[in-house]
Amino acid sequence: MAKTDLQVEGMTCSNCALSVTKYLQKKGLDDVKVNPIDGKVSFTENSTLTLEDISKGIAGLGYTVVDEKINTTESKKPFLHNNKQRFLFCLPFTAVLLLHMLHAWVPMHWLMNPWLQLALCLPVFVVGMYFFGKSAIKSLQNGIPNMDVLISIGALAAFVYSLTGAILGLGEAYLFFETAATIITLVFMGNYLEESSIAATQKALQSLVKSQKVMANMITYNERQEEQIFPVENKVLQSGDLVLIKTGEQVPADCKILIGEAMVNEAILTGESLPIEKNKGDIIIGGSIVEQGILRAMVTAAGNKTVLSAIIKMVQEAQAEKPPMQKLADKISAIFVPIVLGIALLTFLLGYFFFDIAGGEALMRAIAVLVISCPCAMGLATPAAIAVGLGRAAKSGIIFRNAGSLESFKNIKQVVFDKTGTLTTGAFSILQFHTSIDEDTFKNIVYSLEKMSTHPIAASVAKTWKSKKPILWQKINEHKGRGMEATDKQGDIYEIGSARILPAAAENTEHNLYVLRNKDLIGWIDIADEIRPEAKK
Repeated sequence: MAKTDLQVEGMTCSNCALSVTKYLQKKGLDDVKVNPIDGKVSFTENSTLTLEDISKGIAGLGYTVVDEKINTTESKKPFLHNNKQRFLFCLPFTAVLLLHMLHAWVPMHWLMNPWLQLALCLPVFVVGMYFFGKSAIKSLQNGIPNMDVLISIGALAAFVYSLTGAILGLGEAYLFFETAATIITLVFMGNYLEESSIAATQKALQSLVKSQKVMANMITYNERQEEQIFPVENKVLQSGDLVLIKTGEQVPADCKILIGEAMVNEAILTGESLPIEKNKGDIIIGGSIVEQGILRAMVTAAGNKTVLSAIIKMVQEAQAEKPPMQKLADKISAIFVPIVLGIALLTFLLGYFFFDIAGGEALMRAIAVLVISCPCAMGLATPAAIAVGLGRAAKSGIIFRNAGSLESFKNIKQVVFDKTGTLTTGAFSILQFHTSIDEDTFKNIVYSLEKMSTHPIAASVAKTWKSKKPILWQKINEHKGRGMEATDKQGDIYEIGSARILPAAAENTEHNLYVLRNKDLIGWIDIADEIRPEAKK
């Protein structure tokens, strides 16, 4: 049972997503998730259906499947293929039509001609009906009326009423061409603004996606077992391939280090600003940066199987998930269109028959009921808010595992932070120190030990106490999690590290660094890490 992902264009609200969801479920597909915001559709495949069949079925609902596996993508997009183009096309016609509203102050007799108004309204009406009308008809055919039904009926009622008035010569009171054009133009504008605001918040997620696409240095061997290195796109890498990763390069896929050691910045995944030491046998994550060192590594996961891909997939699925509030909105949206149509009809009938309102005025009030219900503010607001919330969180380095967590976030009372590099700068300084030997000698010993370490604290101490005449060690080793150990030419053994290097009976274990000579304590150092100015905020 394979999981399949498709990209579907043309969905504008939760009713659209509901139409696609019900269609796929009706076809026997499981675990269906449809996100109207970014058009992502996922489901568990049914062996009796092909992707081509599913694509045709979705197209029958009025939407377009765009996927590499299905040959439905057009090489050249048609004119007026997006809401921005449709809005900009309709705007000039509608703007001229609306000028006749100023007739009382600035005489514009030429605009009062019903046939001129029809000519100005017709291009807008045709574009609107081709887009909204087609969608409305298909949604009605599938038994799930969407918000385009309201838009179409409102614009159609105003247009037909005005056309009737123009043909029968009933006068200005029957001309509402500008209403039909305005409904269509404003909804196109609203759809465009919604798309723009959502797209702006998805940039952080898109930057994560882009970080997956890099060049890799692939290692191969010729007949004489000589190492050959050549560049390839990381999308062609497979598990078991060998790669060379140099200082400053991005790890092209999840790998296991075979040779070398390095400081690796994994901030893209963990948010930790300080690089992490990685050695032979360690796993390094695709998307992280090698800040210092050269590694030869074996690919353990590539393409959509990497940790970064899983995180991106998780965020995309979170956007498609429905927290309790959205499920409630979806239930209301499913019956929203029929209810609004009923209220609009009731408004017309009551106005015309019971309150003796003229037919044109009663119709305008009914159209007003339809228009204020467009677009589907209620049905679209919740998924749009989720997409915006998840996008802005990702921009700040916060990734939600699911949309339900986003909704429950408001109940959080306490937050626990990792301190170093998160609330602090990560640039360490020496707060105080104590030594039982000569101060300058002590500083030189510390510098000579710490300058050989790649640890951030060691680098800060070495930078502060830099010496022109460091000790030349006979032997020096760095013990992970403990500190440095070195032997000088006289055979004396020096150590610097955490309290772990102290004898078991040691009482004073409250300092950050301890310095030992032949297992005897000769001094200690306390390190300070400055709080970031923005930490409180």
